[in-house]
Amino acid sequence: MERQDMDFQNDLLTELQYAELTGRNVRSVQRERSQRIGPAFIRIGRKIYYRKAAIEEWLIAQEQSQPRTRRAV
Repeated sequence: MERQDMDFQNDLLTELQYAELTGRNVRSVQRERSQRIGPAFIRIGRKIYYRKAAIEEWLIAQEQSQPRTRRAV
């Protein structure tokens, strides 16, 4: 196996690894994927994988600034 192939494999997370990384259970990840919510994924046979870069890009896109609080008058 070439180095490039190994790097690509190391860049992939399983569905379980992605769920653990984001603090959710696998079923929540599956439901969101079926609703087309979440990062892009790769299907190889019946297995689902996520690229680390895709997860990072998606998380950054979800970033929200804190709303300003209104002072009591």
